Amino acid sequence: MSVYTYYVLEKIHFRFSMLKRILIYLKEMFPLSSFIGSILTAIAVQLIYLRLFDIKHPAIVPLVLPGLVLTSISLLIRIMDEFKDYQDDLTNFPNRPLPSGRVFKKDLHFLAGVCVFIVLFLSLTSLKLVLWSFITLGFTFLMLKWFFIENLMRKSLPIAFLSHHPIVLFNFAYLLIACSEVDPRVDLSKVFYILPICFMFTNWEITRKIRSPEQETAYTTYSKIWGPRFAISMAIVIQLIFTSTVFLIMNKLETSFWIQCLFAITQLILIFPSLKFLVTLKMPRPLKNSSEAQILVVVMTLLTAALL
Repeated sequence: MSVYTYYVLEKIHFRFSMLKRILIYLKEMFPLSSFIGSILTAIAVQLIYLRLFDIKHPAIVPLVLPGLVLTSISLLIRIMDEFKDYQDDLTNFPNRPLPSGRVFKKDLHFLAGVCVFIVLFLSLTSLKLVLWSFITLGFTFLMLKWFFIENLMRKSLPIAFLSHHPIVLFNFAYLLIACSEVDPRVDLSKVFYILPICFMFTNWEITRKIRSPEQETAYTTYSKIWGPRFAISMAIVIQLIFTSTVFLIMNKLETSFWIQCLFAITQLILIFPSLKFLVTLKMPRPLKNSSEAQILVVVMTLLTAALL
């Protein structure tokens, strides 16, 4: 076997091994359901926004591409968290792919590079999208660097939340800019119908870090910082905000009364665990399960309202 052939085979083996590790990471930390959910969310938001301007049944490709951008940014943020929280994960989540050694840091560097390439490449359809993609990626870089005040943020979960969470607004703004490229009649005059929907992700972020008093550990949670009742009260208010926004949209689009009733019943069921926790401070199941279900219900309701 020649030296060149050996070199080529080594390269193939290296890439194949890296691919296997990346697939392990994606399966556990960003599974297929996350990909599908992210793309569907992007399509639902764009369809609804176009319907608000009385634009029905647009071409699907211009809606899917921003969805892929949104998904890539979401995955990029997930990867950045692996590096930011590596030392904490060694203690609190040692079985995750990176701290367990089943995935290497160089694998995630490569995957992050792929995400950045996808974001920039798919944004080339519009100068506005290219510029906004650079702004969004710049914000994610600041997140990676803890906005250069890491010591302060690590001591304060609320400050970290307030500084990092606006990335959701950046993502939604990208979707609305993409809508304005679909049809010249679309502008940003109706963003107030859309931006409050971002609170469904705020709710998820807060509820996943709420625990009953006997479940608290060394891991920092909102319930430990603010107290469990104050933390869950904030989550309930946020749930009411994005739920009311969906009703506002459906009313604007004159969505079927029965669809609105079904949405109301479903949301009441999903809000109930938060209300129960507020009273009892008992949590038989993680609240983030209900939050994830709420996101799914909101997205499917928006899709239904946009298409009917």
